[in-house]
Amino acid sequence: MATGFARRDLRRLGAALAVVAAGAFGTAAQAAPLTTVRVADFQNSIALPLYYGVQKGYFRDAGLDIQFVKIASGAASVAAVASGAADIGLSATSVPIFARANGVPVKAFMTADQEGPGHHGTFIDASARSGVTAFNQMKGKTVMINAFGTAGELAIRERLLDAGVAWKDVNKVIVPFPQMPAALQLGNADVAITIQPMQTAIMANKDIGARVLDTGTLSESHKVAVTASCYFATDSWLAKNRDAAIAFGRAYLRAQKEVHADHELRIALVMKVAGMKREVAEQVPESWFEMLAVTKASLGPNYDALVRTGMMAKPFPVDDVIATLPY
Repeated sequence: MATGFARRDLRRLGAALAVVAAGAFGTAAQAAPLTTVRVADFQNSIALPLYYGVQKGYFRDAGLDIQFVKIASGAASVAAVASGAADIGLSATSVPIFARANGVPVKAFMTADQEGPGHHGTFIDASARSGVTAFNQMKGKTVMINAFGTAGELAIRERLLDAGVAWKDVNKVIVPFPQMPAALQLGNADVAITIQPMQTAIMANKDIGARVLDTGTLSESHKVAVTASCYFATDSWLAKNRDAAIAFGRAYLRAQKEVHADHELRIALVMKVAGMKREVAEQVPESWFEMLAVTKASLGPNYDALVRTGMMAKPFPVDDVIATLPY
């Protein structure tokens, strides 16, 4: 009897210890510190999966604590990452390529949006007052871009080059995207290289009478998928935080699939992020990509266009600006 009792007691003790151990392990797992990732952010509708994923806790599930660093543009995103104020930045693909050419050690590691047949986020518009109906008519005209060294500059310089118009023969003005519709209406510029939702506002304004000269950052994007926007980080950050970069991409993709599958969810997010009415939000194109990883095939056309247009005076091996990760 004593032996049986002892065995039963030992079994009970073992079970109790197992429960205690399991509880302790669970507490330790829950207490595991999250990796802080600071993301340079300028409230872009392309980044809906990022905002939604943070809201739903998908990045925390992946072990990441996302902290936003507010900036005003893609160029400011590079500055934030280069200075160490942010870990990851978002911009048009040409921006980190251009930065790399000027000695800033950044690499594109994740696609945010691609342009391809039937999907374009860049628009080149001419006002009726300008009289411009083709790119070969733009000598002496005034062109609006949101900043130098951006996708907007690349888009217009590529078309002008193909049309035989020198970059020096057009007037350039820097105008923030939200102010472009008014500038066209007032006649302060003839042509705007813009994005949504400003594109919708321009086309809806009868006083502008805008004509779309072309769409897409690159003319090549009408034939093949080209990475238009990407997330990037410094070489040193990616070397030390490769697992965090992969986890960031997988959490982002998880959120993107849900946003893509639910039209009402996407429109609600656009309205919230951009502060616009539904009828305008409906015009904002969905971010799209064939694959999350950045490759030479998807980024190369941007690089080639930067070289061809003379925007990048110091070419470098294109692989230097790409980090292809296994998402």
